[in-house]
Amino acid sequence: MLVGVDTIESERMSRNLNDKTLKTFFTDYEIEYSNKTQNKVLRLAGIFCAKEAFLKALGLGIGGGINLREIEVNHYENGKPYLKLSTNAKNYINGLGFKNYDINISHTDKFSFAVCIIS
Repeated sequence: MLVGVDTIESERMSRNLNDKTLKTFFTDYEIEYSNKTQNKVLRLAGIFCAKEAFLKALGLGIGGGINLREIEVNHYENGKPYLKLSTNAKNYINGLGFKNYDINISHTDKFSFAVCIIS
């Protein structure tokens, strides 16, 4: 089992949020989802944390072989987040002998947190 955790301050995300950041780090779904919520920055921060937690669980960082846009944070009807991975990302974890992965995201008014478990 692999575990990754990440957190980010909403203010830091807000300072670094621009069109280039959006297109580099987030998928069209993630941007659209966040735009529909009350606090876009907080949602994007949580999504970013989930992607980072996934990469940390694998022992990778940004630029470590899986692009952040290859990891999409999607949502079930009940709002629970899940990962939708590119073929490259799936092949990477399958190559390590893992098949299951799960995430969870939480927020306060100032921070977003995420955890990823890969088994």
